[in-house]
Amino acid sequence: MLELPEVEVLRKDLEKEVVGKRVKDVTVETASVVRPFHRNRPDLVKALEGRKIEAARRRGNIIFLELDEGMTWILDPGEAGSLHKETASEKPGPDTHMAATFTTGGALHVSEVADEPTVRIGVVPTDEALDAVGLSPDALDLFDDNPTWMEFGRFLAEADKPLKLLLVDPDLVAGIGPVYSDEILWEAGLRHDHPSSTLSTQETRRLYRATQEVIVAAMKAAGSSLDDAEADSMIDDEGESAQHLRVYGRDGKPCHRCRRPILRTRIKKGVYTYHCQQCMI
Repeated sequence: MLELPEVEVLRKDLEKEVVGKRVKDVTVETASVVRPFHRNRPDLVKALEGRKIEAARRRGNIIFLELDEGMTWILDPGEAGSLHKETASEKPGPDTHMAATFTTGGALHVSEVADEPTVRIGVVPTDEALDAVGLSPDALDLFDDNPTWMEFGRFLAEADKPLKLLLVDPDLVAGIGPVYSDEILWEAGLRHDHPSSTLSTQETRRLYRATQEVIVAAMKAAGSSLDDAEADSMIDDEGESAQHLRVYGRDGKPCHRCRRPILRTRIKKGVYTYHCQQCMI
């Protein structure tokens, strides 16, 4: 899935490109992308056409475009969704599931290369937006909430879970998934199964610093996602992990810190972690 850093880059691009614009025409090519929020495609078209975009916000890995009259346009990029700036006359491509043009010109296309797209799009009342996408209002957003390291330490102690499972639990931490949970733990030098409630002060500060450094570095690596960035940029066509990743996807390759081989370990069904047995404690 797209995680917090890439989606924050999308949000910043949308803030620059579409906030203040009014939606003119909406075309929905794939009915399934609207069904979590609407009965059918015409319902979304009716809800979105003519609306003015007033703000671009993000919570976790979901974008909320606040509209006039107390409504919000939800853009959940799912596993590998992407957004593209286009001209108003550009026809939707084969992988485009929705296109919206603006009264001042230009268009926004929502795409995903998938037989069964995971992108979700809808318009709901703003005060119902978090519930509509199943986001816990209490989940910590490591970028937007910007806790102090002491607040972060209290959060870890109260959560009392193995670190990997804590970081990927959407009820506790919003927008961090398999990729950046591993990157954060490698940067902090902490094992995936280290209980969050037993961290020392030094380990808590290392983990806190790692969350900030990894997210900022990933945002820099993502570049401008509305122009030409690929949504799924973690692994290239030859199976190599992206250059900014230090541990994820590097099974069998030497650790960048101690040169011992990186391991891929199954934690539970569907949850794996990449880690170094030598230098992560």
